Amino acid sequence: MTKFFSPKKIFPEKKSPGRIYSDRFLYENLEKIIPKKEISVLDIGCGSGYIRKIFFDLKYKLFYTGVDIKKHNDFDNFNNYSLENNFIKSKIEDFQTNKKFDLIFSICALEHIKDDKLAVSKFSSDLQIHIVPSFWSFFLYLNHGYRRYNPAKLKKIFKQSGSLEICRLGGFFSFILHLFFITIPERIFKSREIFKSEIYLKILNISHKLDRSIPIFPCSYVVVTKYNYD
Repeated sequence: MTKFFSPKKIFPEKKSPGRIYSDRFLYENLEKIIPKKEISVLDIGCGSGYIRKIFFDLKYKLFYTGVDIKKHNDFDNFNNYSLENNFIKSKIEDFQTNKKFDLIFSICALEHIKDDKLAVSKFSSDLQIHIVPSFWSFFLYLNHGYRRYNPAKLKKIFKQSGSLEICRLGGFFSFILHLFFITIPERIFKSREIFKSEIYLKILNISHKLDRSIPIFPCSYVVVTKYNYD
């Protein structure tokens, strides 16, 4: 059984509902999952590595390593949020390290890795958090990455973990919001103007509240795995 996560509140931003929900999950749950405040993190498919700011806002002392096939233009803009910053240019399949990290993390990255099971099993850590697109996100992002996920697939990938928790992010109304305000305008009209409009921000707040009444069609899942983590 998966859990439905609904943020206590959201701050209207010109971002997709999925991105907002992912960030709010981290803000509201990281301290429960990781009680100690000085941690080392390996961020798989790190992109800009913006999650460093979330950890910083929550007053973590972070030793950060990001791995990706190329360095994002904004990567260094987030360096001040960590005590240590390392970027490694590599495919995950080729990256090797003997270091044990406190946390293995990824956000919207596993779907871009051919062997996702290898990506979550080859590194040493007691704790992993991964945010992945759901089956329903195919209708929002179309051909984006190699695959989408459902709870059965996630349980198979993480079957060796000591404990596994899967949370659904988003519901029917945020799904419809993304479809009509982001996917269709971008794919058909090649425009992001509606996405940037004030009406989008107003409907975003309404859809967040209504999602609780129809918590279906999640945009993504959060997977938390613990291997005898204290």
